[in-house]
Amino acid sequence: MWFLALGSPDSSWFHRLLLRLLEHDRATLRLLRVNPFPDAPPRWLRARVYDYRFTAWAERKESGAWWVRTEVGLLVPPVSLRD
Repeated sequence: MWFLALGSPDSSWFHRLLLRLLEHDRATLRLLRVNPFPDAPPRWLRARVYDYRFTAWAERKESGAWWVRTEVGLLVPPVSLRD
């Protein structure tokens, strides 16, 4: 999915994925390692874009994190089945 944030011209498959997640489609959920919605389908979904960079050595030593991320914006604003 990372290439969507780079301006991939065809994002229709991603919108269908979001629709299937909102519908709690079993076949789609099996594509994921862990079902993020085990009890019920979500009412709303959104997709945010982040910029990632490796941590500097001092940051890694202090926090233990490999990455620092900064939110860039929304790829898909909140959507529901009604939309």
